[in-house]
Amino acid sequence: MNDEFRTERLLLRPLTLDHVDDYHRVYGDPRTWEHQPSGRHTSRGESARAIERSMESHRAYGFGHCAVVLREPVDGLAAGTFLGSAGAAMLGVDAWNLGYRFAPEAWGHGFATEAAAVALAAARATRPETPVTARVLAVNPASVRVLERLGLDLVWSGVSSAAPAGPDDTTHLERMIFADRALDDETLQAVIALG
Repeated sequence: MNDEFRTERLLLRPLTLDHVDDYHRVYGDPRTWEHQPSGRHTSRGESARAIERSMESHRAYGFGHCAVVLREPVDGLAAGTFLGSAGAAMLGVDAWNLGYRFAPEAWGHGFATEAAAVALAAARATRPETPVTARVLAVNPASVRVLERLGLDLVWSGVSSAAPAGPDDTTHLERMIFADRALDDETLQAVIALG
């Protein structure tokens, strides 16, 4: 599997621990967690563990999350700027979970759609038989638009539980699940249960 992907404006390469400071800058920024504050990384170690999970996904499944770096200057952002991450992770069932998160200064330039399109294509190429899903909070219209631009279909919306089971539980929040194909009931129910 190709380890590096280029678009007109972006370079995507697998996350490594060399990215931890930049990754933590994005994932620790409360603005990037406006819709889900409990997800914010509060330590560099938390970011390192997330990167290690992505590295394991690359080893086990052939793909994971990638660092997204700007290839050429764009609107005051310098070439080489770490913008965020995009990729896919295998869920506890045979389905990918597409995800992306970008620094606030990168918002509004279409980078999420550009990078997520690469991630979607890579996940499909790596395991064509495996569906690609994406979970998004209904109150995050920018992320919903990205998934719609990618051509993913809305396969479910609702809440997984009436109330949170703990401080980090988000199953009570209104979510939308998108997928690149119809999901069998077992897979759909497993994805819904994730919140």
